[in-house]
Amino acid sequence: LIWIGLGTFLMFLISFMDYKEYKDHIWKIYGLSAVLLILVRIAGKKTLGAQRWLKIGPFQLQPSEFVKIAIIVIIAFWIVKKYKNGINNLKDIIGAILPVVPLIILILTQPDLGTTLITLTSFVFMIFLYGANMKPIWIIGFVILLSVYPVYKYVLKDYQRTRVENFLNPEKDVKGSGWHVTQSKISIGSGGTFGKGVLQGSQSRLEFLPEAQTDFIFSVISEEMGFVGSALVLFLYFFLIFDIMRISRMVHDNFGKLILYGICGIFFMHVIVNVGMTIGLVPVTGKPLLFLSYGGSSFLSSFIMIGIVESIKIHIE
Repeated sequence: LIWIGLGTFLMFLISFMDYKEYKDHIWKIYGLSAVLLILVRIAGKKTLGAQRWLKIGPFQLQPSEFVKIAIIVIIAFWIVKKYKNGINNLKDIIGAILPVVPLIILILTQPDLGTTLITLTSFVFMIFLYGANMKPIWIIGFVILLSVYPVYKYVLKDYQRTRVENFLNPEKDVKGSGWHVTQSKISIGSGGTFGKGVLQGSQSRLEFLPEAQTDFIFSVISEEMGFVGSALVLFLYFFLIFDIMRISRMVHDNFGKLILYGICGIFFMHVIVNVGMTIGLVPVTGKPLLFLSYGGSSFLSSFIMIGIVESIKIHIE
């Protein structure tokens, strides 16, 4: 409740601020983002092989949840400033993302592969909807495809490789590393059409399902509210994304448009990654289902994004 209350306050505060003022403080936003990520590297709390959290008194914050929003704003500023004639080739694409590469590297080396992929995919959303020439992106995608095995073999950490192996064959170690996905599938399947009832899910209540309040909250919803409840949740997410896109069509300022495109990308990818993770279509990455998964940083970043959307809507020229 504390996080929801604080998030709601921030949402209203940000919504009444003119988003165009971000341009005047863009390098302060960049500097603060860099400082937070560096602090994580120096003094962050390490959990399960990843160093992503800062402990502030009794609370823990995950700076990358906020920095991904800052990255979207910085990219939007940079594109509007440097690429008024559009993004037409590979050089332009690299140039558009180049200023934020240090921030992305700091996130990647925590390591936080999930946030890195969501941020990069949101960048692709931004330039695609902005009308960029996407041919270089397809070429890059092909190169990435060729590099999958070398990255798996020589770049990924041991726990990341384990997640990939579990994704490909969770039945290989049902009682060990494949436990999460196996129990998640059981939860979803046992919910049937209308579910077992709120707070009646045996998988989560008897603690068979790990991380039930965070990573696997969608599995809990599916078990307790069934196909109907989980479909309603997905409908609400995609309605939110559609509404943000509707607002973007009303905005004549490219800076505002690009920010909205990036926020759409973040929401869309969080839904795809989290839900895909619970049904075994995506490796377990630990990415929350925004607004539903328990976590202070996740709640705050979600409300901040909605506040930015409302700010752009209120200040439409």
